[in-house]
Amino acid sequence: MKLHYPHGKPPGDLDVLWRCEAQRYSYVVDADREEYGVTDPRLELRWYPVDRRTPKGAWCCGEFVLLTAFKKKFSESEADAIHDFQARKRKHIKILTNQLKRAEADLALTEPKTHALVLA
Repeated sequence: MKLHYPHGKPPGDLDVLWRCEAQRYSYVVDADREEYGVTDPRLELRWYPVDRRTPKGAWCCGEFVLLTAFKKKFSESEADAIHDFQARKRKHIKILTNQLKRAEADLALTEPKTHALVLA
């Protein structure tokens, strides 16, 4: 797994929070034909400086982040940020898989042979 740090590594003495995201960038293939492409995804680890810490969370980027919550925007370490990214993507896949199953069942209603199978 190759990680990219778009803003470089944080200074050693700076208190930071982390977020991991898969990032794709668009580019122009041919401007005259208005043809565009997209890069392969890459994992980017971004760090955000902490303004102030509290017993339950931290102030970061002008907002309070609850670090004891199950779902959180930022993580305290790079490893936690990667783990949280994996959990978000697993949930994303589960949601999209269920949506696909519902769409396929809806489409099956228009086909007489499979209509009986859906109702059974």
